[in-house]
Amino acid sequence: MPLVIQAGLWGLLSGSALVLGALLGYFLKLPQRVIAAVMAFGAGVLISALSFDLMDEAYRTGGFLFTSLGFLAGAAVYTVANILVSRRGAKHRKRSGFAEDARQAHRDEAGSGTAIAPAHRAKKWRPVFRAERCAILK
Repeated sequence: MPLVIQAGLWGLLSGSALVLGALLGYFLKLPQRVIAAVMAFGAGVLISALSFDLMDEAYRTGGFLFTSLGFLAGAAVYTVANILVSRRGAKHRKRSGFAEDARQAHRDEAGSGTAIAPAHRAKKWRPVFRAERCAILK
C-alpha cells in the first residue's frame, strides 16, 4: 500500500474519534459527572503536554530564568484576560441549570444555540455575544 494512502487512512481513523464523540454527545444524555470526568482528563492531557514537552524544550533552549519568567508571564496574562472577559458579561457563560437565574434565562430564550446573534443598537447592526445580549436587552 502506498505511504500516502496509509497516512490518509491513519488520519481518517484518528479523526473519526472526534466525529464519534460528537455523535455520542449529540444523541446521548450524559450525566454531568461523566462530562466533568472527560473534561478533566482532557485538561490533564493538555497540562502534561505543556509540562513535559514544551517546558522541557524551553528549559533546554532558554534556561531556567527565562523559562520561569515566560511561564509566570503567560499565567498572569491569562488571569488578567479572564478577569476582563468575566467583567464584560462572560461570567454567565457556564451557569448551572439548577440556579434560579439560569432557569429563568432558559424560559425566556428561544434556544437557537447560536453563540453570536445580531442586535440592533443605535441604528447599526453589530454582532453581540449572547451573554452581552441577555444583559443588554433585559
